[in-house]
Amino acid sequence: MDLQLNDRVALLVGGRGTMGQALCRALKGEGAIPVVADLPGPAMPEASAVVDLDVTQSESVAEAFAQTLRQFGRIDVLVTLAGVYQGGPAAQLSADDWQRLLAINLTGTFLACREALPIMQRQDYGRIICVASLAGQVGGVVAGANYSASKAGVLSLVKSLARQSEKPWITVNAISPGPVDGSMTDAWPDEQRDRVRDSIPLKRFATADEVASLAIFLASPRAAYIHGARIDLNGGLFMG
Repeated sequence: MDLQLNDRVALLVGGRGTMGQALCRALKGEGAIPVVADLPGPAMPEASAVVDLDVTQSESVAEAFAQTLRQFGRIDVLVTLAGVYQGGPAAQLSADDWQRLLAINLTGTFLACREALPIMQRQDYGRIICVASLAGQVGGVVAGANYSASKAGVLSLVKSLARQSEKPWITVNAISPGPVDGSMTDAWPDEQRDRVRDSIPLKRFATADEVASLAIFLASPRAAYIHGARIDLNGGLFMG
């Protein structure tokens, strides 16, 4: 299936991780131009370009968008991937833990979306895809309260942005994965990882490539009537 993404510029905020790398490969495979915006780090051959960005700083976010516009002239797709994970009981969280994680996971997502909307309103195309989490739907047992609250906030933000997007060519949606193979689940103790995996009807975690496949569909013209949606990707771990 041709997803009609040729030459579309996609900005991946927080795109250095496994999920961002998979998404870069998927976008390039469809002829799109993936631009990764993230903290400085190793080279990313999967990306067409990399710009420095600190999602907790509004000036840094604005400059990353401006730099992308200077280089490519437009931003057709925004995917927000920036996020950090923390587990543990709420009673053991410090106020700094709470603020730090919300600043990255929720405020960073808001700042990126705030920059993207006026750009897309001036264009003839716009797709905003925010990666949330199952923890934002059901609360945190494995995940910490701060992580769960931040992802619940992302889901609510997507609904608000979808109602306020104003232009019929802009869509805003959320992907809500359950556990995904990668650094977050790799850090879990073996017993915890096995227990969570066994509770999933499909008996495995999602892969980064599966998240990327869903994201590029939502980024495409073929998903033009999907708007304000939360799309679950959890192997049946949560049905509702």
